[in-house]
Amino acid sequence: MNDAHCQSVTISAVAQNAGVSRMTVSRVMSNDPRVLPQTRQRVLAAMQEMGYVPNPSARAMRSRDKLLAGQNSCFAVIFGTDTQNADEFFCEVARGVESQAAASGLCALQVHWLEDAHASWLRVQSACSVAGMCGVILVGQFGREDIESISRVTPNVILVDCPRPAGTSCVGIESDNVAGCELALRQLAEAGSRRPVVIAGPQGHYFSNAMQSAAGNLAGLFESVQLLHSDYSSKSGRQIVSDLIARGADFDGIFANDTLCLGAYRAIHSAGLGIPKDIRIVGFDDLPICEFLTPSLTSVSIDKRQLGREAVASLLQIVRGRCEQLNMKITVNATLIRRESA
Repeated sequence: MNDAHCQSVTISAVAQNAGVSRMTVSRVMSNDPRVLPQTRQRVLAAMQEMGYVPNPSARAMRSRDKLLAGQNSCFAVIFGTDTQNADEFFCEVARGVESQAAASGLCALQVHWLEDAHASWLRVQSACSVAGMCGVILVGQFGREDIESISRVTPNVILVDCPRPAGTSCVGIESDNVAGCELALRQLAEAGSRRPVVIAGPQGHYFSNAMQSAAGNLAGLFESVQLLHSDYSSKSGRQIVSDLIARGADFDGIFANDTLCLGAYRAIHSAGLGIPKDIRIVGFDDLPICEFLTPSLTSVSIDKRQLGREAVASLLQIVRGRCEQLNMKITVNATLIRRESA
């Protein structure tokens, strides 16, 4: 959808599409509590469908190519719903964003994408309606429709740790997750594991897909590999491993992200088993707590602050006209931090 079309969509047109008055549309935009939930959802759906952009954002889009003197130097940072169970990882990404923004004279406005997509859309519009908003950084997993909708509201979209859907015009700043997962599995094999369990996140999540790909690539190193899915909470890690032990599952290794590993540690210790004597464990993310566990947790490290710094640096290059936005991808490599657990 081009800028001219976005500018031609008026509040009156949105009101007509949604079957409400102009006043109701205005109240929805200002998050007025007097609007009924079903009416609010209908209006927000019409705004998304029609590509409605508030006037301040439209002005920002008309000047999207360069960050000139006097332009607003703000940008939005939007965190996906999948970031809520990985607070420490994405807090480090946010610190990288903030440090690079401060060094570059930019200001970051943070928004969290909630389970309620319509409420989130309103929050995004509010953040992006700042006159001269120079771009948006999306952190975590977002679908094609979300990315395209946000692209219509604000220019210059950067994706961080989110696979870029085919055909979308966004810069991608990504961890090399498949290579990192392979490092973890190779370490388990070298430590003597022959029947590891891989505890991934929800099916279809980009990191779950990376774990599954790595397990398939390196299946020949093991007698068997069991892939399980959960959320990314330590509570789930404890429950899954407790259940495996209780039913006598034949496994001698675990690969999961660090948060899940915290729960796995508790389950293994509660069962009177030893790490790594009975079960070897390798994590992913290298959270600060890893070195303080007993035994300390071997983990794959991603420079999380670098992800944030690269995102802001890329945004700055784009708005200053120093690089093209289409199909640009930057990969941050993974490294293995060997400790005592495997």
